[in-house]
Amino acid sequence: MPTQPLTANLSPDPLSDARDLHASIAALRLLLAAQGRQFEAIERRLSPARSPAETGARRLRALKAEGF
Repeated sequence: MPTQPLTANLSPDPLSDARDLHASIAALRLLLAAQGRQFEAIERRLSPARSPAETGARRLRALKAEGF
């Protein structure tokens, strides 16, 4: 059984709500990207050492994936 009333609280400014939602989504995307980088760093630390050629190829693939 819900503890909150089921009445809709309509915002007086839906455009402001949309902007807030957009800002929240952008912040979540940045957070997700940062977490992805952290997980990649952990993977690199836990994986066996690679040759310089493998490391360079991995960097090149990462740059291409980012659009550089």
